Amino acid sequence: MGHLTTAKVKINWSRLRSTDTWWRGRLGGAPDVATSRVVRSLGQSRQEDKVKHRTMQRRTFLKLAAVAGGAFFLGGASQTGRASVSLAQGMVPTVDQLVMTNVVDNVFDVFARGGQIGNLAVRRRGVTNPLGSGLQLLSEHGLAYHLMSQRGAEQREILLDFALTGASLINNYQALGIDTARADALILSHGHNDHYGALPGLVPLVPRWAERHIQLYAGGEDTFCHRWTVTPDGQRTDQGQLDRALMESYGLNVILTAQPVVVADHALTSGRIPRVAAFESPPATARLEVGQPGSGCEASLLNHFPAGTPEVEAQPGEMVRDFFEGEHATVYHVRDRGLVVISSCGHAGIINTVRHVQTLTGIEKVHAIVGGWHLAPAPDDVVAATVDALKEINPDYLLPMHCTGINTISAVQRELPGRLVMPSTGTRVVFGA
Repeated sequence: MGHLTTAKVKINWSRLRSTDTWWRGRLGGAPDVATSRVVRSLGQSRQEDKVKHRTMQRRTFLKLAAVAGGAFFLGGASQTGRASVSLAQGMVPTVDQLVMTNVVDNVFDVFARGGQIGNLAVRRRGVTNPLGSGLQLLSEHGLAYHLMSQRGAEQREILLDFALTGASLINNYQALGIDTARADALILSHGHNDHYGALPGLVPLVPRWAERHIQLYAGGEDTFCHRWTVTPDGQRTDQGQLDRALMESYGLNVILTAQPVVVADHALTSGRIPRVAAFESPPATARLEVGQPGSGCEASLLNHFPAGTPEVEAQPGEMVRDFFEGEHATVYHVRDRGLVVISSCGHAGIINTVRHVQTLTGIEKVHAIVGGWHLAPAPDDVVAATVDALKEINPDYLLPMHCTGINTISAVQRELPGRLVMPSTGTRVVFGA
């Protein structure tokens, strides 16, 4: 039995179905011929990948060892009010180019502007004609990226977030020509099922990941706790729970990154994001279910209460406020351009996120702010304050997606003309030379 800690009202909860049932239900039973082709493609191995991965693993190990040895400095608050967190000198990787593909998003717009937008190359994917001649892209309430970066002759591929359903994600991987077996690392932004939903079913289809014990970077233990949404009118939505033990049983190397970590030599995770902007706060409807002792989701281990927030003692099955302390952003520094900050859902606040990354890296120049900013349900004054702060940050480009909301997209278009790149599933954006 679970109940809301604040209201003390008992509610019966139903758990997620088993992974096998879940996956088959979304694929409509046994895989069809097209899905079988995808599975075979996902499982292909390449000898050159082995060499590349061994090199990358060694470099990542050395950098993780440096982190463990105190390579990060954690200090007090700066004069600007931002947490004084900075990387050791030389720890911020720089890439020559980043190609970001929005594999799954909430919208698919065949009329979205593409081509050259400023110094960005924006490639759109339209409808495949004639009908039946190829796979059509599928959009849904979910988010997934493919990130390919280049530094000299060195190339890396990272998969960030995994949409809501396997039916959409696998279809779009194939339609966009993305071979997931080539991924050097996996990143999960946070533990909502519209970001991890397809992952449990996808992992067994890519045996190369298990062979290489590929890293799955998650921001904190709460990524694997059971999440809910409870609205003021009493409606409850099960946001799911990703099974960490299942991921590890499939051969993934799960790494929790409460502190910033360099990923695959090219990218950076933000670590925990300080909450500074007065107008930014996580959704009041979000809840975490306290787990049993040993689950990693005990009230004593969640450690998700920000400074200044009264802690709540709760028993297994009870609900506590979800502050998304384990949510992290993914960052690239593109040579001669600046930072590309990817905030998948932005529960920590998009301004908090960008300011933290600037302080963390010591780099003020922001080339692009990408992803979900969770402002769709925000009141007008919060949207206005966010846009004002974006003006101060002065990024070259803004690429709002997923949960950002048409209210915020319209405000960006009005207040920051020429910087907006509209979202659409299948969009490929090239940052850098």
